[in-house]
Amino acid sequence: MNVTRLMKVVAARLPGRGWSDAVTTLWRNQSGGTTVLMAAAVPVVVGGLGIGVDTSVWYMEKRRVQQQADAAALGAARLLASGQVAADARAAGIRDAQRNGYTAVTGASITINTPPTSGAYAGKTGAAEAVVVRQLPSMFSSYLLGSAARTVRARSVGYTPPVQKKNLEVGLVLDVSSSMAGSTETAGVTKMEAQQDAAKQLINIAVQANQSVFTSRVALAPFSSSVNVGSAYFNTVTNKNLSGSWSGVVERTGSHKFTDEPPNATNRYFGDFRGKRSGAMGDYASYVQGLNSQTPGAANVIRPLSSSKASLETAVDSLTPAGTTAAHLGLAWAWYMMSPKWNTIFTGANLPNAYNTTNTYKAIVVLSDFDFNSYYESGNGTANYQFEQLCTQIKAAGVKIFTIGYNVASTSDNNRRINCASPTEDGQSYTFTTTTVDGLIAAFQAVAAATVGGASEATLRIVE
Repeated sequence: MNVTRLMKVVAARLPGRGWSDAVTTLWRNQSGGTTVLMAAAVPVVVGGLGIGVDTSVWYMEKRRVQQQADAAALGAARLLASGQVAADARAAGIRDAQRNGYTAVTGASITINTPPTSGAYAGKTGAAEAVVVRQLPSMFSSYLLGSAARTVRARSVGYTPPVQKKNLEVGLVLDVSSSMAGSTETAGVTKMEAQQDAAKQLINIAVQANQSVFTSRVALAPFSSSVNVGSAYFNTVTNKNLSGSWSGVVERTGSHKFTDEPPNATNRYFGDFRGKRSGAMGDYASYVQGLNSQTPGAANVIRPLSSSKASLETAVDSLTPAGTTAAHLGLAWAWYMMSPKWNTIFTGANLPNAYNTTNTYKAIVVLSDFDFNSYYESGNGTANYQFEQLCTQIKAAGVKIFTIGYNVASTSDNNRRINCASPTEDGQSYTFTTTTVDGLIAAFQAVAAATVGGASEATLRIVE
């Protein structure tokens, strides 16, 4: 009803008066004024109360959603710190969010990124980012604000900054056999390139910047048909003079073939690859017997314990594939470079710490398909048997073993991978398996986190 029509109605109700008189009379009449004002104010007051109620609900739900995001980020970061792969960490984060009330209903979502994709910790290994989104219904305010729902979003980043409480020594057993030149499922990336990328990420995580109180060092033990110890150690461990570039070694025999006793006239010296290759055994015996140069070559020499990330990464980048697979030799030499019994051979900055789990955490990481095909001493057993015996002795010495199976083909090879790995505190084992480049990198990251965690006290916290 417009104003003109209203005035006409009023004039009709007040006979004998004109238009202006009617308006004047209506204006001066104050009876029922309070009622009119109250009637006009009720929608505003009720609407304000409605918005207040909705705002309170939104605030409480925002806090609940933030708690869910915090729980998810901390849960994922906790598993990353314990050495679990990213997929398991994300699953744990979602479970922790659910324990704090998160439900997968329409309009709700949770995303966990490891590492984070935004913020100050973007790309940081060991950090986990959780984003929880939920739509909240409007009970009252929708009538005034014209919307049926509001979206609330919460983000949190969890991280476990390690506080080193022990010395850390990690030996990397790296496959440099010719099979590593093969392609992966990722176009343009070879197995060797994938291994190099993964190994460098482990080095970057394991070697800490501060070496003043506790050391954190990594050793490299590349292997193919032999282990190339280089000119620095060849004579010491074989008691033979170096002949050209033939600086590779194979097994030793006797009662110490599976121990970490240093070589000497009593404990037996190691066989030299040049002299022993003519008696090579295994699936590719004839191939090894026909080799006419040191395999692996000069780019694949062992690197004793070092805290120099630059030199370690340069050595990894220099690895080149050639030869067969004698992983038991690589495993043995990773152990020797970490054994305190070799303190007259590896000295100075390369000197291994004593076996003492209170002060030093020692770990060996083995990457392979766990199908080994070359060995030299028949009295020691096959390459697979020798590998298994070394695994047992290394774990008995107090060194943790992490195994990473890459394209493991058979059940027996897979069992070898699992049995070699050290047990975890929850009765599982430190072993991973993958068929992809991303999975390989994730496994190395998880192993790095676990080794650092073994030498550290990690403070789990929200950092963003």
